[in-house]
Amino acid sequence: MSAFLPNGSYIDIAKVEGGATYKAYMLGLREEPTKIVSAKWCPFSQRICQHWPFQGVRAQNPLAPILEALVVASESALGTTIASAAVSAYDIGTIDHKSAKSDVHTALNNLGLNSYNRLEHVVRQLAPVLGLQGNCSEPYTLPDDPAYDHNPEQLLFSIEYTRDSLTAGLWKEECGALEMISRLNSVHFGHNAMQACREAEESRRTCDEELKAALRGVSTDSSRGEHERELGAVLLFGESALDEATLVALRQVLEEQFANGDSVDWSSVQGFSRDLAFAGSRAMARADWAARGSEHGDDYKKEL
Repeated sequence: MSAFLPNGSYIDIAKVEGGATYKAYMLGLREEPTKIVSAKWCPFSQRICQHWPFQGVRAQNPLAPILEALVVASESALGTTIASAAVSAYDIGTIDHKSAKSDVHTALNNLGLNSYNRLEHVVRQLAPVLGLQGNCSEPYTLPDDPAYDHNPEQLLFSIEYTRDSLTAGLWKEECGALEMISRLNSVHFGHNAMQACREAEESRRTCDEELKAALRGVSTDSSRGEHERELGAVLLFGESALDEATLVALRQVLEEQFANGDSVDWSSVQGFSRDLAFAGSRAMARADWAARGSEHGDDYKKEL
């Protein structure tokens, strides 16, 4: 969790690791299991696969205790009462967005917080903060009008790397609108799993090749010819984002897949958030601040 302060600075406050219930929920679980199910075809870790298949209706809101812990930590660090909060997730396509949005809204409402009834995607918040959104004129503005402006479409590649998972996406951006073209969400390529893979003699030679094959798959865009595409930026974040072995594999794939893969900017997120685990929450803090200023007017910011 991060906060955007009235003087324009940020403070990173806390991160909380959820338990098995929370992690399974984020993969689509809606019910506590009554027995452990052995499912060799489950694509996730055994700790999560014991809940397979992810179905049913969960009795309680698994997000509530985590959000409460973050809010309490924030109020303690800031020495003040938190009035509002905003929540983002990296790959909200892997969960029931409507249900998760309702759970976020309910949990924050029960804490007495204004949540603006939103659940946002990290990349959709990072892009405007990092100045990666193109400018376009109002609709129906003619090209010969001096006010006409239309930045060309660009591609962005995002990757969140944590102890437990790797999530990546190829995005198309035009006129400030972002569309995800393809995505990869895998616990198999998480930092801990990859480290164990690299240390095992029998899999040492293949684990990085499997990772590179997966990254090639998510970075492929059939609408454009290979080596003709260029990336506008690489958005790299997450607690394990600077793992060198994985960065080497990612660099090799991007150099293969994009004309500017060897020179594309990787530094924008790190310049915004020194601890890459907080990149998403920092972007949401900025968005929340902007929303409150818009709601209350310029006098609100002057008072603070």
